[in-house]
Amino acid sequence: MNFTQNHLHFRSEDPDAAAKFYCDNFGAVITAERPLSTTKSIILELDGRPLMTISGRAEGEDPVPGSTDPRYGLDHIGFEVDDMEAAAANFRTHGVHFICEPWTMPSGSTVAFIEAPDHVSLEIIQRPKG
Repeated sequence: MNFTQNHLHFRSEDPDAAAKFYCDNFGAVITAERPLSTTKSIILELDGRPLMTISGRAEGEDPVPGSTDPRYGLDHIGFEVDDMEAAAANFRTHGVHFICEPWTMPSGSTVAFIEAPDHVSLEIIQRPKG
């Protein structure tokens, strides 16, 4: 029996704005939009691979608000970048909120945390070269 990751699914107050955030800041591409119950879902890819599905609140649902506070379960999603300085400048240009500014860990990796729509915490990491 073999498993592969299929998708991450995010519920958003504004699916279009959330999809735009990932397209503008990470280069994600919307590959499909389709009805899902009484809302819609937006499918995103990054580098030709599935990244996530974003949908809105369906009729009769009352989703709990998101939070960037540390939590059990899914805490954050990590993205690797080859140029943290350029990535941080791009995020600032787009008005992205930094939860934690870039800093260098003892391993030599540079890490930052940013806040995506709906209070999703994203880790950005640049591994040492070589």
